[in-house]
Amino acid sequence: MSIEKHTFRIEGLWAGNSDGDGELHTECNEVWNFGVPEQTGGKPGRSNPEELLLGAVVSCYCITLSIWAEKRRLPLVKMEVDASCDLERQADRSLQIVRIDIKPRLTLTSTDERTAAIAMDTAYKAESHCLISKVLHGNVEIKVEPEIMVPETNN
Repeated sequence: MSIEKHTFRIEGLWAGNSDGDGELHTECNEVWNFGVPEQTGGKPGRSNPEELLLGAVVSCYCITLSIWAEKRRLPLVKMEVDASCDLERQADRSLQIVRIDIKPRLTLTSTDERTAAIAMDTAYKAESHCLISKVLHGNVEIKVEPEIMVPETNN
C-alpha cells in the first residue's frame, strides 16, 4: 500500500543584518516581503513570521471548516475570521507565541436550532482537524470563539 505524500516548497532570501529585508518566493511565483515585526523593533510595511504563521492558521482553518461544512450539508455562504496571536518574553529572554485566538463568523443562508448547533460543532472541529493547528498543539494554546449569523431578508 502506497502512502500519500505531498511536498511544498518556498525559497527564502535575506539581505542585511537583523534589520535586513527578507523575501519568500512561493511555487506559484508570489513574493512575500518579510522582516522583524514592527512591534519588536523592526521596520514597518512588511509581513513578519508571526503574521505568516497566523495566516497559515487562518487559511488552513477556513479550508478545513469549508470541507466539514460541505460534508455536513451546512448552508454556509460566507466565513469571516478574525485571529490574533500573543507573544510573551520567556525567562531566557526569547519570545514565544503562547496563544492564538480564532474568531470565525459563519454566515448561513438559514438556520434553526439544530443547524446552528451543527455549525458551532463544525467551527470547533475545524480547528482540531486543521493541519497547521495540529503542528502547534502542545506548544500554543488555541482558542476558537465562533459566531453564527443569518443574513436579514427584506420583506
